[in-house]
Amino acid sequence: MGFWELLPHLLMLGMGVIFFTLGRKAARGELKPNHLVGLRTARTLASEEAWYRVHARAAPYWMAAGAVLVLVSIAVLAAAALGRLSLRTSQLALALEVLTAFAAAVGPLWADANAESASAPDPETERLERGTLATLLGFLAFILLVLGVGLGYLLATGAIGPNGAVGVRVPETLASPEAWYRVNRPAGWAFLLSSLVGALACVWGAFALPRARRPWRVLAIALGVVLLSFVALGVYTAALLSAL
Repeated sequence: MGFWELLPHLLMLGMGVIFFTLGRKAARGELKPNHLVGLRTARTLASEEAWYRVHARAAPYWMAAGAVLVLVSIAVLAAAALGRLSLRTSQLALALEVLTAFAAAVGPLWADANAESASAPDPETERLERGTLATLLGFLAFILLVLGVGLGYLLATGAIGPNGAVGVRVPETLASPEAWYRVNRPAGWAFLLSSLVGALACVWGAFALPRARRPWRVLAIALGVVLLSFVALGVYTAALLSAL
């Protein structure tokens, strides 16, 4: 496999190092309130005590996720160097890496949602935060509906032939028009379905966030559905390629 196919695993390796480093610093109480890294929410920014308490809870998540990302990424890169890495194995490993990173990002927020905050966040700050998150979910839903559903339909109906920009573009599908349509037609329908499911999840989250008692759980569920739908798309696409 070439550099571009391995690039996501290299990025996940770097992310794993970052997660593990942040986890160690948070566990030692060395991650101070800042405007760059950490869980910067209305809850954690309400006081230094809340910041350190939440980040102490986040430390085990981040260290475990960092270790998994580093180990999986190194294993994939080593297999590629030895010429023993298949496309399906690479995609499954990437799905595991993405799920691990997602769990590390939302796990601490989910766990802290049940805990009482030592200092309640300012109501206006919390309202603005909820509104911003709802707007972002609405924008993501728009992108998924316009680009995801539209592109998926064009691929599924065969309106997009072999090209250098969109579709499942690997040596196997670019070898012939027959192989291209054999993979990209069913993959197009799967892409359309994944985009539609993700868009509906985002719309639900955008409407539920402003009134939710635990907004971070709503956000985690909406983004989790989007993520899982596209992980399923990747697994299905890998199965189509293996059947060529």
